[in-house]
Amino acid sequence: MRRVARQTVKTASLMAIIGVLAPLQWVAALPGDVRFAAWLPALFHRLACRVMGIVVEVRGTMHGGQTVWIANHLSYLDIMAIGSVAKCSFVAKDDIRGWPVFGRLARLQATVFINRASRRAADVGTSLAGALSSGRSLVVFPEGTTSDGSAVLPFKPALFEVFAADNAWADVTLQPLTLSVESIDGDAVGVAHRDLYAYHGDASLGPHLMRFLGTRGARVRLTFHAPLPKDAAASRKMLASAAQAAVASALVASA
Repeated sequence: MRRVARQTVKTASLMAIIGVLAPLQWVAALPGDVRFAAWLPALFHRLACRVMGIVVEVRGTMHGGQTVWIANHLSYLDIMAIGSVAKCSFVAKDDIRGWPVFGRLARLQATVFINRASRRAADVGTSLAGALSSGRSLVVFPEGTTSDGSAVLPFKPALFEVFAADNAWADVTLQPLTLSVESIDGDAVGVAHRDLYAYHGDASLGPHLMRFLGTRGARVRLTFHAPLPKDAAASRKMLASAAQAAVASALVASA
């Protein structure tokens, strides 16, 4: 009964937050005050984390200028965790546009959608360059999919092509970011309940979200590493390798 009560209260609270903030974000996205349009998503993510019981711990120093944060990826819940502390747009695979609720929210937050099926790095680079030219900071997930968080999957070099090939973005900071889950539902992370947070494999969105809403939440650690050195941009493979090594170095050991 307690789990059902949590699910009911949290679902109603989230829908109320979306009902209030989504129309405001739609209006803010029209030509006008760009700062207001950037501030609303951060507010939504902070409120969503509070409702869902996601406590975010930050380690390291988050770069303050235009930045591309390069992170591992466990779940759609990562968006709320990272978005609660960083004013940014996310880079996501194109099929997320069609997700119920989350797809609409992603579009309102000016998510950069890319076609990961494309074999041309230039296609991905064009999408990223368009977002960077507006001055936005971005979060990219170079694994190309989600995992259970026990290890970092190989980073796909195509996402780094624009930084290795185009000096126009030399002033944009590339900062690795590790997301790790320290506890779920009040217990240390273990194999038995890791998937309450991690959304991967053949999991279905609706049932997964309801299972998580039935818990007391999760404690998530965001570790911001030193920015990648400029000489790492000699090639996209060097950038991918350096970023992956940094991200993997801070994973919380599984119980």
